[in-house]
Amino acid sequence: MIVTERAGLFAKNGLEVKSRIMGGAVGVVRGLMQGEIQFGNLAAPALLRADLLGEADLVYLTGGINQQFLMGRPGIEERRQLAGGKIGLAGDKGLNDVLVYFVIEQLKKQGVDGVTPIPIEGSGHKGVESLVRGACDAAIVTPPECIGAKRRGCSYLADFADYGLNFALGGIAARKSYIAAHPDITRKFVKAYVEGMHRYRTDRAFTAEVQQEYSGLSDRSLAEETYDMTRPGMPRVPYPVLTALKIALEVMSRELPQATGADPRQFVDDRFLHELDESGVIDSLYRKT
Repeated sequence: MIVTERAGLFAKNGLEVKSRIMGGAVGVVRGLMQGEIQFGNLAAPALLRADLLGEADLVYLTGGINQQFLMGRPGIEERRQLAGGKIGLAGDKGLNDVLVYFVIEQLKKQGVDGVTPIPIEGSGHKGVESLVRGACDAAIVTPPECIGAKRRGCSYLADFADYGLNFALGGIAARKSYIAAHPDITRKFVKAYVEGMHRYRTDRAFTAEVQQEYSGLSDRSLAEETYDMTRPGMPRVPYPVLTALKIALEVMSRELPQATGADPRQFVDDRFLHELDESGVIDSLYRKT
């Protein structure tokens, strides 16, 4: 989103767009429903929950969200060492919680038993601090924080890409009613976002500069490593990933009955992406590169 804005691609497509920080996925849902924002970039659980509870009419227009890793505290270098251990839990029923309960089940299937979630304070840098000081044995961490955690002695134990969850549990969303009333604006927004994805994938220096500014990084190398880590899995066409949404729904069903058997397709409207894909617009971007 920020790369698209900074590169002037919204303006190029005839839109005046200014990004706003909404205080997490729940804030994005609230902003969309109250009309404060028209498009939102957010992780899946908040959108799925609001829709299932009848509090929202939101759908994903695209996929796309940061990579996620399970990292062990200093001294934990293999998954088997987590047996009987603790994984940090945000406790807000958001993406962190979904991934924690998902990975506990995966570990159990691998014979790593007795892993339990414990509440930890904060996410991002605060979550890394909890991990480094040993408040938990493992935690879910995303770039660029995971790079800093690695430099401080933490180890990668699992890449959620291995479970098909890379850039999959979130994306750009909008209200169904807004899309129906403003299809042309929606089409332009998605086109600009796809062009922003292309700029991300093909311009390392620019993207690292945006990453450094957006994340408030004083160390440029963290931004560059973040780019090098995320670039390989960044899709050319960012379709919402139905299999990943299905996994999220299955995990959420443990405490949200409405999620049981829910069809992930009901949370997606990717026709604008299909238009761009089938028309050859996206292919032409990469032919020019």
